[in-house]
Amino acid sequence: MSEQIGLAVIGAGVVGCAVAWEAASAGQEVLVLETNPGVSQGENQSSRNSGVIHSGIYYDQETRPLKAAFCVQGNALLYEFCRKYEVPALACGKLVVAVDEDQSAVLEKYQQRARLNGVPVSLVSGAQAREMEPRVRCLAALHLPSAGVVDAAALVYKLYSLASNQGAQFMTRTQLVGARPRPEGLELTIRYRDGATDSFLCQRMVNCAGLYSDEVARLVDPASPHQVEPLRSEAVKFYRNKRPELGLKGMNVYPTPTVVHSARGSHFSVGVHLTPTLEPGPGGETVFGPVVTIGPLGHAAGHKEDYGGDYPPMEQFHQKVAPFFPGLKVEDLEPYQVGIQARLLDEPDWVMEFSPADSRCLNLVGIDSPGLTGSLALAKRAKKMLLGD
Repeated sequence: MSEQIGLAVIGAGVVGCAVAWEAASAGQEVLVLETNPGVSQGENQSSRNSGVIHSGIYYDQETRPLKAAFCVQGNALLYEFCRKYEVPALACGKLVVAVDEDQSAVLEKYQQRARLNGVPVSLVSGAQAREMEPRVRCLAALHLPSAGVVDAAALVYKLYSLASNQGAQFMTRTQLVGARPRPEGLELTIRYRDGATDSFLCQRMVNCAGLYSDEVARLVDPASPHQVEPLRSEAVKFYRNKRPELGLKGMNVYPTPTVVHSARGSHFSVGVHLTPTLEPGPGGETVFGPVVTIGPLGHAAGHKEDYGGDYPPMEQFHQKVAPFFPGLKVEDLEPYQVGIQARLLDEPDWVMEFSPADSRCLNLVGIDSPGLTGSLALAKRAKKMLLGD
């Protein structure tokens, strides 16, 4: 390791790897620090992700301007990237369904938001929705053709490979434990897996630490107000080829969005939804697999690594989707995965700003959903903020 690194990227999730690729491609010396045992391994948002490619209808430009902009930009960039670099992805589209008149009225609001955000959208009848997904029942639905699904682990690994090929160095099982501003650079202190520590200087740092992005921000600025509230989300699965009643064609199917109220306040939820999975076809092409996932069933996590413990009863998942997917039975369901999102407390949008304590540190804090979709757009903006045009 040289005594001074040009750019240190903290976190090798999808956003960190995308930032590393952009910066290394621009000729920067890049070092990426990751606490997990490997890229796309371990317990983080990128490795425990449904893989949905969002269109950008959920985020208004007033309270969630970053999510609104980067989701739409990232959607197009992601499809282009996956085609160019052969990452498994399919633009399968999405139905956001309403099962009663009240929900139909809500869909009209999101149809208008989609148009304001520049997202292709059409409001279809229940009969038209059944032509797209015959096993789905609804009164009306929004059809979003730009939504899709991507192999999240393959995406992260491809970004890591591209960044590495451009000269970026990755250090896994390595934790950032200190960041002290110095006149000549940021002095970073790291801890290796054996407990030994080391320090070095970097000219700039990008905080892409996901669930721990608030803690990394406070290493540079102890007065940083941002606080990540970990949200635990369980998902289950079923096999769409098990019975004819389960035979989905391969679209994302979402309920009408809602506001969820809890003891800790209120937050927006896209709801428990159906998501197809991908597999290689007989000729190596990407096709829909037999597994469909249902989730996320979200609630406050006990801590940022709260992956263990019992699943909620399968009946809870069934109750959420039965109104629009009546052929499903409780006994069809089995556990799939547990993930934890880095939701910011009292902040609906992402935070992307230079640290007030030291402008050589760029913080990307609370990058929850749709962070996977927006990752490439976020990385391009980060490069521009750091390096200019």
